[in-house]
Order: sequence, then structure tokens, then C-alpha cells
Amino acid sequence: MKKSKLAIIFDFDNTLVKSSINFPAMKISMARHVKKHGIDFGKDEEVPRNYTAGNIIDEVKKYDKKNNTNLTEELWGMVEKFERLGMESITIDQDIYPMLEFLKEKGISTSILTNNSKKPTIEVLERYNITNYFDIVIAREDIEKMKPDKEGLITIIDKLSLNLDDVLFIGDSWVDGVAATNAKIRFVLIHKNALDPDKYNIKIWKHVKTIKELTELLRNC
Repeated sequence: MKKSKLAIIFDFDNTLVKSSINFPAMKISMARHVKKHGIDFGKDEEVPRNYTAGNIIDEVKKYDKKNNTNLTEELWGMVEKFERLGMESITIDQDIYPMLEFLKEKGISTSILTNNSKKPTIEVLERYNITNYFDIVIAREDIEKMKPDKEGLITIIDKLSLNLDDVLFIGDSWVDGVAATNAKIRFVLIHKNALDPDKYNIKIWKHVKTIKELTELLRNC
């Protein structure tokens, strides 16, 4: 079969799988942990909404370098605990299977970019028997800067020798949109609600609400 030029990069949490990772609680816990060291992101319950766990860690890395401390490692330990807890109850939309099978039949390259750790991500893929559908999985250990930075997307594009015009990035949040926009590839938002592109300075190529809608979109690409 002739391989399609189209290439799909998927976000993981709440895109391919239904995650129960409590990201707001994670950020609050991280902020509280470092606040006693003078790193203040505001009130505990008011960590800036446009701050990801990765943003917090980036700031703490600077503190560690200046003060010869090891808070970054402590924060990663907290993140991993939240991830593990959330992935225990992770579920998958059954419509994922026919979508992935369609992409495979058409010779469309599929990859994953996640801010999660690689080991639990692979464990979930294996649990639901979908590991072999993906050409590459890039997790936070594989890159220096996580989403919303574009590095992960560019890493996949370079490794697979893809053309920017042929790539779609499918994700559920503003961090995915920022990464795609800065990487100059098309972003497909999959979420029941819309995102304000002006608020996050992103470009949304298409918006779908379900995996079924996404599959129909991909069939017509």
C-alpha cells in the first residue's frame, strides 16, 4: 500500500485516553511545596492558569542552579505520583480502535507527544493493545522543553522526516494549540467546548467534539 503523506501527532491525556489526572491539584501541591523556599506563584489556590507543571519546574530549575538545591527532583516525584494515581483509573473511548485501524490501513503515520512520563504512558498503551499503531512516542524524558513549547513536535517531525504542511496535531488544551501554532502545523482541537484562539494566541484549524467526529474529519483529509 502506498504510504500517505498525511501524518498525525496525538496528545495523550484526554485526547487518546480519558485521563483522571488532577492537574489543578498537582500545580497547587507543587506551588505549596516550593513556596517555603521563597518561590511564590501567588496564593496556593491561584497558580496562574497559563502555568503548566512544566512551567513551574522551569522556574524551580533556575532556583536550584542559583542555590545548589534539588527541588526540581522533588517536584518530579510529586508529578509522577499524580500521574500514577490518575492512570490507575484511565479509560479509553472504544471509537479509538476503528479510527486507529483506518489510519493504519491508509498508511498514515501516527505518533504521540505527551508531557507525561514515558513508562506509565507505554503501560497504558499496552493495557489497551494500541502500542503498535504508533511510529514514535515522545514523552517528557525525551526533550528539554515540554508543551506548550514546540520542541516535542519538531522532534517528531525531524525523526520521521515529515513535511510541516502534511502534519496535524490533535489535542484537547491550549498548551497543544500553542505548541502546534509555534511549530507551524495545523491544530485540531478535540474537546466538548471551544477555545478562544485570541486568548491563547493560537490557530485552530478544526474543532471536533468526539472521536467519531475526528475520525470523519480524518477520512476526508
